[in-house]
Amino acid sequence: MTLARIVLAALALTIAGQAWSAEPAAAPTCNSGPQSGWKPKNAVVLHLTKQQLALKQLKTVGDCYAVYATNKVGQPVNNYYHPVTLQIVGPIPN
Repeated sequence: MTLARIVLAALALTIAGQAWSAEPAAAPTCNSGPQSGWKPKNAVVLHLTKQQLALKQLKTVGDCYAVYATNKVGQPVNNYYHPVTLQIVGPIPN
């Protein structure tokens, strides 16, 4: 019985260690080319306004725009956007 407990404890520690050491998800790659061809940040703000989103933060992550916004009921809407097409590339993980 004690051997079974030791094995279960070791297994639990192994699983917990793997979860703890998991690396955060990497930002997507937009393949957006040189920044000279990107839409300006004020165009992103206008695009979000048309979608009824309130911008909280806008930054460049890799070759994508990272947009932190809220919808009209105050829920967070955080996505990576392609800086040329302004299409959503994927969600920003929490």
